[in-house]
Amino acid sequence: MFKKLSNPVIVFSLCVSLLALVFFQVQEVKGADLPKISLRVSQAMMPKTSFTHQMIEEMAANVTKRTDGRITWRVFGPEVGDWAELERMTKRGATDMQFNAFDTSLDPRMSLPNMPYTVSTWEEARTVYAPGGIIEEICGPWAEEKGLKYLGPWLNNLTSLGMRRQVVTNPEQARGLKIRVPPIDAYRCFVEKMGFSTVTIPWAEAPTAVATGLVDGWVGSGAVYMYDLFRDVANVMVVTLNAPEAWHVTFNLKKWNELPEEYRTIIQEEVNKVIAKQLGNVEAEEMEYQAKLRDYGWTIVDMAKDHPQDLARWRALAMECWDDLAPVVGKETLKRFKAAVTE
Repeated sequence: MFKKLSNPVIVFSLCVSLLALVFFQVQEVKGADLPKISLRVSQAMMPKTSFTHQMIEEMAANVTKRTDGRITWRVFGPEVGDWAELERMTKRGATDMQFNAFDTSLDPRMSLPNMPYTVSTWEEARTVYAPGGIIEEICGPWAEEKGLKYLGPWLNNLTSLGMRRQVVTNPEQARGLKIRVPPIDAYRCFVEKMGFSTVTIPWAEAPTAVATGLVDGWVGSGAVYMYDLFRDVANVMVVTLNAPEAWHVTFNLKKWNELPEEYRTIIQEEVNKVIAKQLGNVEAEEMEYQAKLRDYGWTIVDMAKDHPQDLARWRALAMECWDDLAPVVGKETLKRFKAAVTE
């Protein structure tokens, strides 16, 4: 027979120990019941050596670790195809998760996160494109309408102008020159306002279009792309920082809703961590690759430093797109967005 325990401290300690044991046993059983899942995450543009791709790898590894190996990943880079096709692949579940821009031919409202000169400095960019901000507030519901769970904005870079040969610094010099633009209405608008003619060409075909002289230059990238894809077919970068290269982290909505809540929480937390890392590193990566381009023999034109008046002219012309695209994005939505980014 057991002796009766009369010491209240001992009794209390035993009770706490028993409760803790029961709790951890329940937790262990609950964890053991969670399914093993293999997921596919993709980005279709950045080189695998880029910080963006490294962050995707880090996110995937951390989710696997936190789920004790129950979630594993296949991580795809540019080999998956063009970025516009990747959005369609994610919507139909051919890939589960994407770090990618939105194709405005599928939803013209998605021009909003790429509006010209939404931000003028890297510091502003780190605020506007942070998780839980105005981009997520507006684009999140739009993404869900299209079958995508929105996990956060991803500022891949601030874009500049790449040129095959010509140094172009004002609207007069731009006349008659053809610039490749992505299928994003905001980009097409501001490039035409700058004085160029625009040609919409898939990203995967852009280096060939530049090499063959089909176009004289391109927008939709910063120095990382220019070095990785264009360094042997062009030699001029005009640093304009004229628009955000705004990506988004999204997940196939049906698949997301099927995941256990524990998995959804872990994935969201790890996405938030790499978004923060990307925002903290994107400027340094851009400067690193501009230096690489100089070393490779490129001409780098810093518009803010060397041609501030011409940059101001280009900016004023590009900002006309805010009025031009208001009917597409929604006047009240654009007004709300503008108020938030200019606070």
